Amino acid sequence: MSIDRSLFRNLSFHDAAHPEVVLGGLFQHGSITEANCLDILQIILIVGGYPFRVQERISGHIVSRTDALLKKGVYDIYCDSMYYFPIC
Repeated sequence: MSIDRSLFRNLSFHDAAHPEVVLGGLFQHGSITEANCLDILQIILIVGGYPFRVQERISGHIVSRTDALLKKGVYDIYCDSMYYFPIC
């Protein structure tokens, strides 16, 4: 029987245009920085060359390329592209 790995995630990423759609997530144990997160998302999202913005849902904090640790929570991904998809 397979285990639902999403149960162990304490970070989730959602499509801001459709907030109920979960694009993915991960377990933050103090090793992922905001810059790491943006690099990871840049690899796994197809945004058609458009820039995207990642924003924490409750606080409104915008994730930037810093060495600050990414806080646990729910993040919305905003993109001007009409179509963007996770590649996996």
